[in-house]
Amino acid sequence: MSNLELKGEILEMIAAIDDRESLTSLKKIIGEFIGNHLKDSDYWEELNEQEKTELEKAITESEDENNHVDHDEVMKKYKRWLGK
Repeated sequence: MSNLELKGEILEMIAAIDDRESLTSLKKIIGEFIGNHLKDSDYWEELNEQEKTELEKAITESEDENNHVDHDEVMKKYKRWLGK
């Protein structure tokens, strides 16, 4: 079973729960699980080689000031999507 299939089964199980108390408890459990997982996980090891290469390239590009865009320019360009 793939990770995607497993996630789908978990989501189906959660979707079948209707009472608020159970959903609230489950949310708390999942939140704690994810919080602990994030503290203990090294996501670098979970990336494939292409993802690692792309991330390293993005980091290198971000260090070059010629690639930086002024905040005001970004806000002007995306003003219509921001509703301002």
